[in-house]
Amino acid sequence: MRRTTLATAASGLILALSLTACGDDDSVSSEDRERASAAAIEAVGGGQVTDVDKGDGDDDYAYDVEVQFENGNDVDVELDEDFKVTNNPPTAAAAAPTESAAPTTAAPSAAATPTVDDDQPLTGDTLAKASAAAIKAAGGGRVTDSGTSDDADHAYEVEVRLDNNEDVDVELDESFNVTKIDR
Repeated sequence: MRRTTLATAASGLILALSLTACGDDDSVSSEDRERASAAAIEAVGGGQVTDVDKGDGDDDYAYDVEVQFENGNDVDVELDEDFKVTNNPPTAAAAAPTESAAPTTAAPSAAATPTVDDDQPLTGDTLAKASAAAIKAAGGGRVTDSGTSDDADHAYEVEVRLDNNEDVDVELDESFNVTKIDR
């Protein structure tokens, strides 16, 4: 009996830690999480949902769904309360590398505003400058994700994980000035 109770408790703890590690927000019901996930995957044409968050009332969306494509790139799909897409995320097909695309080794210049699809990974000097600005704005931590943005109010998005495991999203303009911080 005691082994069964311990095993059940351990299973519950593992499930709770798994949900926490995935960044799941307890305020999203499992039914809404499933509906949001299905809508997001349909909108971008594939991928795997890695996180579902509910808007906090100040956001222009009811649900923010993070989808990861096979190539490792992430995209945020924003949905209204009826699970309709409210932003313009790139599709899985657009995120897939093409055979004719030659890899570039030059880092984008700081003055250049990205003209590519949303969520292209940052590299080189751009990554270094964006990371430094985001970590400073967040008050420490480490960068866990970064990318370009096709939104008009910012050029780069950087996710910082604080020492207390809180994720902070920092949006930066093309000169690496902070335009928004989401905690």
